[in-house]
Amino acid sequence: MGVLTGEHRYQTCRDEGCERFACRVYKEGYAAGYGAGHAAGMAEGYAAGYAEGHAAGYAEGAAETADAGSG
Repeated sequence: MGVLTGEHRYQTCRDEGCERFACRVYKEGYAAGYGAGHAAGMAEGYAAGYAEGHAAGYAEGAAETADAGSG
């Protein structure tokens, strides 16, 4: 546990039972924003890159297999 300086910052408050309004709303907003951002980023990234990357990975693997078999 750190040294108590008398400063209670809502951005760094880790007390799940903290009753301070700023701490509660920051935690709620952070949790909602993080979850929504993660879901949106996952869906967008998957749609943008998975099919292309997956196909490229198989093509590269097939080319290496063909090269190894010809030697």
